[in-house]
Amino acid sequence: RIGNWNEDLQMQEDKVRKYLDRKEKGQLMINKIARNMQGSLKPVGLTFAKDGLIRYGDHVMLYSVQTEGVLSTDITDRDPGNIEAYSVTTSTITKGPVARNVFVIMPPTNDKKTQIGDFLTFGQPFVLKVNPALTTKDLSLSSVPLSPMQFSKISKKQLVLMSVDNSADIIFTARYRNVEQRFENDGHPVPGNAELVLQHRRTGKCLFTDKINYHNDFGTEYEVSCNTSSVANRKGILMHEKSGRMTSDNASKAETPGNYWAFLTASEASMEKGVTKGKQPETSALIDKMKKQIMKRSGMTGLTSIARVFRIMNDNFDGFVSESEFNKGIADMGVVLEAKEAKILFKAFDKDNNGKLSYNEFVLALRGKCNKRRLALVDAAFVLMDKTKDGVITIDDLKGVYKPTSHPEVADGKKTQAQHLKEFIGYFEDASTKDGKITLDEWRDYYDSISASIGSDEYFELMMKRSWKGLQ
Repeated sequence: RIGNWNEDLQMQEDKVRKYLDRKEKGQLMINKIARNMQGSLKPVGLTFAKDGLIRYGDHVMLYSVQTEGVLSTDITDRDPGNIEAYSVTTSTITKGPVARNVFVIMPPTNDKKTQIGDFLTFGQPFVLKVNPALTTKDLSLSSVPLSPMQFSKISKKQLVLMSVDNSADIIFTARYRNVEQRFENDGHPVPGNAELVLQHRRTGKCLFTDKINYHNDFGTEYEVSCNTSSVANRKGILMHEKSGRMTSDNASKAETPGNYWAFLTASEASMEKGVTKGKQPETSALIDKMKKQIMKRSGMTGLTSIARVFRIMNDNFDGFVSESEFNKGIADMGVVLEAKEAKILFKAFDKDNNGKLSYNEFVLALRGKCNKRRLALVDAAFVLMDKTKDGVITIDDLKGVYKPTSHPEVADGKKTQAQHLKEFIGYFEDASTKDGKITLDEWRDYYDSISASIGSDEYFELMMKRSWKGLQ
């Protein structure tokens, strides 16, 4: 053979070596497909409702009457557009509840009145979110107006994807199937396992699917788009309008089966296993996350300085902070939260839903108050120090009496007794009205901060008794 046979042999060996290396690291296409299959086809629970009605937070499947399949997503089939988004299909391959075909019904982010557990009613906006068992990404069913640049891959209709977008493009409404009774049923709870129409709120187009083959890693499924497919019955419409059974305000044409869907729920309570009721991250868990990050950066004294930080943030001294100021404030305190988590906390703290947050609301929610057992010890220590029984303690009274040896940071060796004593006195000097006196409210406020970082009542009691001689 003429040529550099040794070079060809070396190239073949390099290809085999690279193949074996990729195989060992799980980087082969077959490995990626296997991982996708394993995660996407993981069994998950469905919400069980005794009354058969759909609520916000429910985990549901979305059944297509036309294809007899269920709405599914493939998080490895990414759309080439600028916004991160993934394909949506209806699948007859897997009809059981798995991670890729069970979704969560949630209220829009700007809806501060609707709570998890409230009924979903006809005509009310909702967002259909991806199952948290599939991915940690905040993906929602989305559609964008049809344009020369954005359209569905095969049928060229209005594009539908699972997107990270958080705009009006992710909002849908459920409409009663019978067009003649649609207006009367607006505001009534949506039943599960019943046919209905899902309308994209921004464009007015209805969610649509037909037996248009779409090939992906799972096999041959069917394309999903937004397209209101209605029957042509102009004569019947005119007759109904003449008889008064229909007006121009009513939808004049009924949709075809391609627009008919149904929310599928569990047929028995045992199918709910693993369902978290679609709850957003618990506020208490997010508060604990904030506390740990604050104390990691600033120690236990970090919790005592929160109100002071927010007072500095309030430039116009109106006693409130906006959501943007809130986000800036927690970032300044060294707290790292996702945008969604920060929004959940702000919404939870904003009790009157006015878009502003008072300092007291935030401090109380973050630190909490001492329980009855701890408050009794705190008040007893105050009474012990109030020598004149006039309801105030002088800072000078504290200096010769307070023993910081049992304080958690001193006990752990993080600070010396002298360092902690200086901070302890300094806190009350800052918190007081600069007159050298401490009121009962100021005293309780300090120990609310300390209590927030101590999990055990027994340990809190031991700390108090060792700090204040004579406390029983």
